[in-house]
Amino acid sequence: MTERRKTLSLRLSAKTPDEAALDAQTLIEQAIAHHLCVRWSYNRTMMRAAPQILYRKKGGVYLDAIVIERGGAAPAETKLGSFKLTGLTHLVITTEAFTPDASIDIGDARYSEGVIARATA
Repeated sequence: MTERRKTLSLRLSAKTPDEAALDAQTLIEQAIAHHLCVRWSYNRTMMRAAPQILYRKKGGVYLDAIVIERGGAAPAETKLGSFKLTGLTHLVITTEAFTPDASIDIGDARYSEGVIARATA
C-alpha cells in the first residue's frame, strides 16, 4: 500500500499593496524621526539615502531624500531626489545618522497636499 507522503512548504505572508505601503511609510517615518539613513531598492538599484521629508502628492505618498550611495558608489553630485513610496522595496533602517538639510522649503508647491513627516534640526 502506497500512501502519499506529506510535505511542508513555506510561503511568505501575502501582503496587499496597501499593507506593504503602510509598513514602508512607518519605517520611513521612524528613520526621519531618529535621523537615520535607509537602504532600499528603487528601479532594481540598491541605494542608501538620508530621508528628509515624507508627503502626499496626487493621491500617493512621496519621499524626498538625499542619495548617499547608488549601486555601491557615491553619486556624482549631492542632490535631493523624489521617490514614490510604492516604488521602494527591501527597506532597511541603518545605524548611520544624517544631518537634516536646512535648505528644504516647506512652502514649496509639491508639499501643498500635506507633509507626513519631516527631518528637522
